[in-house]
Parts: sequence; structure tokens; C-alpha cells
Amino acid sequence: MAGPAAILREIHRLRAFVQELQSRIDLAPKQLNVQQNVLARRQEELKQGQEAIKKLKIGVHDHEVSVKAAHQQIKKYEQQLNEISSNKEYDALKHEIAGVQEKLRALEDETLTTMLELEELTGRLPVLEEAAKKAKVEFAEFERDSQARREVWIQQRDEATNQIGAEEAKLPSAIRPEYDRLIKAMGADALAAVEGKNCTACYTEMTVQLYHNVLKQQFVLCWNCGRVLYLKDAK
Repeated sequence: MAGPAAILREIHRLRAFVQELQSRIDLAPKQLNVQQNVLARRQEELKQGQEAIKKLKIGVHDHEVSVKAAHQQIKKYEQQLNEISSNKEYDALKHEIAGVQEKLRALEDETLTTMLELEELTGRLPVLEEAAKKAKVEFAEFERDSQARREVWIQQRDEATNQIGAEEAKLPSAIRPEYDRLIKAMGADALAAVEGKNCTACYTEMTVQLYHNVLKQQFVLCWNCGRVLYLKDAK
């Protein structure tokens, strides 16, 4: 049968493994949420692009209607000029025509600017669509793989936990109360290997007597960090 040191070493390995697996299990939903947020951002960017194109198209249409109305107004005023005999009325109407023409030039400039914006955004839309499509595929793959990995980790954790119970049952009953207290307080960090004459957790050198007790595979705590010590190469 393996000595206490070999049992402690195996328990330490298993507990560290379970701790690592649990960290992966706990982190998985957060990683999935990050990927989901990426998808949501790409979809929102696409939606905003589509809405912006829709608004620009409405803007172009409204400007075109206004330009047409301005041309009609100028044509109407020009016809009225032929019917006016008063110089005062003639000058007033010419002033009105000039005002409409100025407004028309501004409308035409705005229409051109809006059309250029529409053309640029329409050209970018396929890029936004592709990015949203890619993000959707990547999220689906990540979600599927994440679930599969999580199930494997849970199975490994449960198997390792059962193995820990079997190993702990081999420990001498006399040391179990102190061992259980330390495990409850520190988990896997309650144990540390001895390499050379040093605790590998806090790197403190042991006294000669303490090291002698470790060699004899007695239940020994590091005088500095309080961890249960075991020989790294114990058999």
C-alpha cells in the first residue's frame, strides 16, 4: 500500500485537477456570453446600417420632391412675369424667383450629398451583412463546442472527486480531523510538495527536524504557510 506521502501527493494532484476543471466550468458561461455579445454587436451594426440606408432613401426622395416643387414654382412665377404690367410687381416677383432659385440650389446640393452618403453606405452593407453572418456561425459553433467541453469537464470533475474520496479513505484516522480542517479552509492549496528541503508553496526551507519528519512520512505542516507537506517523489 502506498505510504501517507504518496496518498497526499495523489490527493493534491486530484484536488488541483478538480479545482482547474471547476474554474473552466465556471468560466464557460462567461466566455459564451462574450461570444454572444460579439454576435449582438454585429447584428446591431447591420440593423443600424439598414435603418440608415432607409432614412437616406427617404431623404433623397423628399429632396427630389422638393426640387421638383421648386422647379414648378419657378416656372409658374416665370409665366406670371409675362402677365405683369407694373414694374414694382415685376421686381417683386423677380425677387421671389431669385429666392426660390437659391433654395433650389441648396436642395440640389443637399440631394447630391445625401445620394453620396447613400451610395457609400450601400456599398458597406454587404460587409456588415457578411460580418453578422460570420458572427452567427461562429457563435453557433462556439456554443456547441462549449457545451460539449463543459459536459466532459463535469464528468472528469465528478470522477476525480470520487477518486479523492477513495484516496482520503486511505489516510490514517488520527490525522483526518486536522486534514479535514485544512482542506475546508484552503482546498487544494492545503497541500504542498517538498522539493529539496523547501516547501514548494511558500519556498521556505524546513528545519532539519521537520525535514526528518517528512522523510519518515509523518503528518507535517509547513512552519511558515501551514500547508500539509509531502515528499514530491514519495512512493
